[in-house]
Amino acid sequence: MQIRNVFLDCSDKRCKIICNIEKFNFQIMPRIFIHTSLKDTDLQDDFEDKVAQKISEVLEYPLELVYINVSTGNRMINNGRKTPMMFVDIESVNRFNEKVNGDYTKVFIPFFASLLSMPTNRIVVKYYDVKGSDFGVVRQAPEFKHAEYYLALKE
Repeated sequence: MQIRNVFLDCSDKRCKIICNIEKFNFQIMPRIFIHTSLKDTDLQDDFEDKVAQKISEVLEYPLELVYINVSTGNRMINNGRKTPMMFVDIESVNRFNEKVNGDYTKVFIPFFASLLSMPTNRIVVKYYDVKGSDFGVVRQAPEFKHAEYYLALKE
């Protein structure tokens, strides 16, 4: 990574790191979409927190970079059955490929099955390897303390 012209901009009462980045291997946040036929009341209050923690650990991202969206009460059918199930879509940069996806599946499916008391055959995980340029995001201190993940944008 080569960074030049780094400075701190505190003009709007919130400090931001502004930099011009060259040859940066972007590893921007993972984004997780969870679709389930379970009702919202069937999920633990800290469900998103537990998922974020697991994603952070497994994909090796700082916790504050993990974005999660949970959609409950979806009308779903699989194998001719409408019993509880879930689809988990995980998007990340430079993390997924045919060599490692099986290893991730061995971690994520048992994790979700345990968290939701759901049979493993009712959980489907889809991995999306995306480019950093597919995302638009501004990270500002102090929420994002990991400078290597700051996106350089001039306003």
